[in-house]
Amino acid sequence: MSFSSYPYVMAMAVDPTLSVGQRIKHFRKRAGKSRAALAGSVGRSEGWLKAVENGRLLLPSLPTLVKIAEHLGIADPGALIGDLSLPTAMFSGAEHAALSVVRRVIDTAPLGLSAGPAPDVRQVADQVTAGWTARNSRGDHRTALGELLPSLVPVASVAASHPECADRRQAEVLYASTLNLVQMFAAYQGDGNLVWRVAERSLATARASGDLAAIGQSCWFLVEAFRQSGQWDSAQALAEEAMRLLDPVRTESPQLAAAWADMAFHAAITHARAGEAGSAWGWFDRAERAARMLPGGFWQSATSGSVRVIPVHAVTVAVELRQVGTALRWAGRVAPDDIPSRPRRARHLIEVSRAFALRGEPEAVASTLSDAALAAGETVRWNREAHELVRGLLSGPASVQPVARRLATVTGLAA
Repeated sequence: MSFSSYPYVMAMAVDPTLSVGQRIKHFRKRAGKSRAALAGSVGRSEGWLKAVENGRLLLPSLPTLVKIAEHLGIADPGALIGDLSLPTAMFSGAEHAALSVVRRVIDTAPLGLSAGPAPDVRQVADQVTAGWTARNSRGDHRTALGELLPSLVPVASVAASHPECADRRQAEVLYASTLNLVQMFAAYQGDGNLVWRVAERSLATARASGDLAAIGQSCWFLVEAFRQSGQWDSAQALAEEAMRLLDPVRTESPQLAAAWADMAFHAAITHARAGEAGSAWGWFDRAERAARMLPGGFWQSATSGSVRVIPVHAVTVAVELRQVGTALRWAGRVAPDDIPSRPRRARHLIEVSRAFALRGEPEAVASTLSDAALAAGETVRWNREAHELVRGLLSGPASVQPVARRLATVTGLAA
């Protein structure tokens, strides 16, 4: 009996210098599969697989690598990895100490009508506002949310389902926003199931409220989940559907206008990650025009929607497209301290660090990434791009080693 009669075969030796993406491409072609077919088999978009094969994205998650191996008929997924060292931290972020508690309150939230006295919606609103304030003002924002969410989630859930709630619609808006806070807390910690549960539950709750601004905000979070998981087609489809919903009313309030612009920025970044420069900058131009209509002092605490984030998004689009000069020119148009949210400021500085890394400037990477850690250490700790940058510094010149070691401690890589 020939080996070809078995569903899985041992992978033949390949060039040991090939990257993971190049290995996937090699075995995909050997199996006679198109990018679209393989990507669809593992629940990803064709553009995502192209970016992985071309080395534009970080490594896929370990479960995704296993699925790819299965669909390519490879008995040992190690054939896709070669001699590359793969610490588990590359695939799933370390769990915050409060993750299990937050997960439990989500899983035990009441599903039916709640008994007992109805929570005061105004007090729930104050708690939600306090949650967003803590999330945006503290460098240890995950720790802050880990302290607040175990008490906020149950009361917000009860308010949204209580038969005697004084303002059910507002309670549903607040519960949807609370679930967005949970997603902010849970992201990048390796529990993708929790992220999906709260993202989908938030959108369902927002839709039940009928509040278009809340629906737009929840769509923003679900699009983020789609894009981060490599489901770029779904991310783009939802972003465009949200824009169609918001377009007739976006001139009615800054909140609705910002929600529309946020979706257009999402579309720009999704196309940029796929390497589609024309579409990416086309969507960016539309988003920029919309954002410039917002009041100068307006800031959407959940999504950072404002005129001030135009250069911030431009940096991300340019970095994803490997347009380093463009990224750094846009970076020069915004002072990091003008970004009110500390986690958003840190995320922006990570993107600027990526631009410096692409240009081969380790000293600039070390300095900028250190600024990101000062802005929000917990953003840097739970960010795969930051981890990759730190690994690059650790293997870089002697001049950056002291900073690299400090950053390794911040990110948990030195543990």
